[in-house]
Amino acid sequence: MKISAVNEGASLIVNIGVIASIVFLGLEMQQNTAMMQSQTRNSIVENQLGLYELAIENAELHDIVDRLNSNLDVELAELRQIDFWTLSQFRMWENEFFQHEIGLFDSEEFEARVNWWRFVMGFDYALERWEGSQETFAPDFGVYLNKIIDEIS
Repeated sequence: MKISAVNEGASLIVNIGVIASIVFLGLEMQQNTAMMQSQTRNSIVENQLGLYELAIENAELHDIVDRLNSNLDVELAELRQIDFWTLSQFRMWENEFFQHEIGLFDSEEFEARVNWWRFVMGFDYALERWEGSQETFAPDFGVYLNKIIDEIS
């Protein structure tokens, strides 16, 4: 009888330990998810700041964009420069899109960034660059960006 009571007590303690371990694991997973979201957001912001710094430090980019928007002549080398700068934005947007899709990028912040996408895609040079390069991006992202383009057209 005593052995049975001891076994039941030990079994109860072990079960409580297992439950406590599961709860602890759940808490650790929540913390890990929050950390991943924070790191993802930080990485996206760093990428975006890198593009902004390039534009800030290079007045030529602004001049080229202004001439493109005014339908003025742009040299081939300048056009290539803007092409790669615009493609860099698209690649960053693709990353933001997929980070959001897997839940590592907050929906409210993502929607705020999509507002910028709408603004940029309102320019002919960005739209033309997208039309010439969209096959080099993931299809899901292409569908999403094309919906945005359809909304603003």
